[in-house]
Amino acid sequence: MVERERERQACGLGHAARTGARWTAAPRTTGGLLAGVFAICTLHVEMSHASGFALLEQSASRLGTAFAGTAVAADDVTTLFFNPAGLVELDGTRASLIGSAIEITSEFHDQGSRPALGQPLGNDGGDAGDWNFVPSAYLSTKLNQDLALGIGINAPFGLKLEYDQGWMGRFQALNSEIRTINVNPALAYRVNERFSIGVGANYQRIDAELTNAVNYSAIIFQGINALAGGGAIDPTTAAVLLAANHGVEGHTRVKGDDTAWGYNIGLLFDVSATTRLALSYRSATDYEVEGTVRFTDPPFPEAIGQSIIASLSGPGGNLSDGPVSVDLKLPDSAIVSVRQLIGEDFQLLADAAWTGWSSVQELAVIRDDGTPLPPTPEHWEDTWRFALGGAYRLNPNLKLRGGIAHDETPVPDSTRTPRLPDVDRTWVAIGAQWKVSDAVTLDAGYAHLFSDEVPLNQDAGNEPLNGALIGEQSSDVDVLSVQVQVTW
Repeated sequence: MVERERERQACGLGHAARTGARWTAAPRTTGGLLAGVFAICTLHVEMSHASGFALLEQSASRLGTAFAGTAVAADDVTTLFFNPAGLVELDGTRASLIGSAIEITSEFHDQGSRPALGQPLGNDGGDAGDWNFVPSAYLSTKLNQDLALGIGINAPFGLKLEYDQGWMGRFQALNSEIRTINVNPALAYRVNERFSIGVGANYQRIDAELTNAVNYSAIIFQGINALAGGGAIDPTTAAVLLAANHGVEGHTRVKGDDTAWGYNIGLLFDVSATTRLALSYRSATDYEVEGTVRFTDPPFPEAIGQSIIASLSGPGGNLSDGPVSVDLKLPDSAIVSVRQLIGEDFQLLADAAWTGWSSVQELAVIRDDGTPLPPTPEHWEDTWRFALGGAYRLNPNLKLRGGIAHDETPVPDSTRTPRLPDVDRTWVAIGAQWKVSDAVTLDAGYAHLFSDEVPLNQDAGNEPLNGALIGEQSSDVDVLSVQVQVTW
């Protein structure tokens, strides 16, 4: 739905439909383009691996169990992200640096797509995924037996998906990128020998960029048909002009950024000497993102087409550059975790994680003059993630890990687009920890995410303008994380 509004408005065709030789008129639309880029902030893309577009890759030790027991396994300083109450379990001062390499494969398989008006169909887009790197860092210190504090710097949301130039879905998506950085100071307090609580503040910045091709042929055709319908040019001249303006396409880019505050809180409870429970919650984050839309016009084969585009590119025109903004709410999330010790060397870990994606029901974009665009429906649903894993201490210096997880998608089939080919996924993960010395610990984890091919049938609300993508999207993800922790 977001893509439909964006493309409809960007090219000034609205709900255009051909009636004889004429197209219906469209409203002014620069704000609709921003709706597209910031829709990505509320929708899934291929760099994200939790529900929606959240990034779980904040810990190599947690990756090794497929992020089972994230809120309860307070054995290193990365607990700050998943449950700050765990900081009170860590002695001394600790610093941890994590790097995650993520390889993404995402390909569209055509099954009868149709070209946009005046344009060739194009290629299949190639592999839209690539390697990505996600870093994070944490520091904690024990102030006394019952009080600890820490700080983390991480990237809780992110995306990177880029199709080949000239592909058949270029009028719906080319490059999509979201970058976040989050600074998270936290404090933990041991209430008694069984119960601890932790709280944290989150200062977060988001940067977003979206690009796509624009079907200038369709826009020019609209203008030519309007001129012919009004008697300004004769039908023979109109036919010549239409033929001369086939295959004309431009480019648009939208960029925006903002900062916002949130919080996280966690509880840790030792039910017995062998059983521990944990709850954690991370708040929603409200943004008022401000951005700019820019158009790059193509070379024009003749003067009439160029003049039509020029008339729409001036101040206040459908294709004019300028500022736009959108209110954006990233969802809250909650985790319930349990750890069960079995013997002296084995830990059984389990997670149930919820994300409140149902908060994403519509997207309202505001033009720079304060005029609101009609809201765009999204209809996302809350999601659950279930994980089961374990850790086995092979000897005092080596620990082995493994886990599986099932992760739901919040995106209904009706809103799946080439920017957002989201699907349920299954994690299979392994990992290991090596205690190099009393001061240095190394962790490594690897996970493969399995997913089925999903149908993709999308014309973004206007087939003449955007073409019709008909086929399936296939995706695979591999994640490799390494982590070093130093204690003093």
